[in-house]
Amino acid sequence: MFLIRKIWSLLTLPLLLLTLVTSPVAKSTETAELISKNVFVFEKALIMGQGITTDGEYYYTSGSITALDLQALAKFRVEDMELVKSRINPLPDVCKDRGNNHIGGISYYNGKIYAAVEGGDDCYACIVTFDPETLKPTGEVYDLPNELYDDGVPWLAVDGETGLLYATKWTDAEYLRVYDVNDGMKNVDNIRLSETLHRIQGGEFYNGTLYLSNDTEDYGNFKKILTVDVETGNVEVFAVRDMGGDNVEAEGITFVEMPDGAEMHVLDYNKLIGIFVHHYNIDS
Repeated sequence: MFLIRKIWSLLTLPLLLLTLVTSPVAKSTETAELISKNVFVFEKALIMGQGITTDGEYYYTSGSITALDLQALAKFRVEDMELVKSRINPLPDVCKDRGNNHIGGISYYNGKIYAAVEGGDDCYACIVTFDPETLKPTGEVYDLPNELYDDGVPWLAVDGETGLLYATKWTDAEYLRVYDVNDGMKNVDNIRLSETLHRIQGGEFYNGTLYLSNDTEDYGNFKKILTVDVETGNVEVFAVRDMGGDNVEAEGITFVEMPDGAEMHVLDYNKLIGIFVHHYNIDS
């Protein structure tokens, strides 16, 4: 097994080097200093193209390629981004049977991974929980109303301080929907946003503030990081990231403080090359 991995590493090394040389170069902003980046190609790119979250020791990622009917979860060490475990097509049977075929944003809370799941005819959106040790479903599936999520649920984020989960629909999102994960995913609030949101790909809380990764449509090289005050619904632009190219799709976001000063970690998907995880020091 070690020999096979060694050979595979040698085979993929030229593509990885080519990716590093030819890939668009992201830049720092006034509020987010780019510290470093990780690049993933081939099979690792397949398992991490959507969401990212962390428990402080591990990153957890999600991937989905609808055309191949492929979904995945993976687990990486925070310290060196080494792959620890992955699981292909981890959705529970109830989701598979009705056509749910896309895992989007994810968020870690209290020993579980919460995943935004989309697709299907009868249920367009649901929340599924997974065991971070095995990456298998725990058996909890919470369906969301089709009338509120008529184009799916691309992201979610759990506030670790309150146990409240926040989510929106994909386009024309006027409300931030709030659910209590400790009370059967009961809808406890609907917060009117100060502006309508589109194409939010990931969210996570940091120091009490909700940060959102916005794959800004028709905005060229630039992708926004937004903040939301969940008390008032006020939306502000925290950073506008110059990705160095217009073929990069902004995906998940998470936060963990690193020895090199990085705190904000954003997963970006270059559809021509692979996956980047950009690590930023932020002025919060």
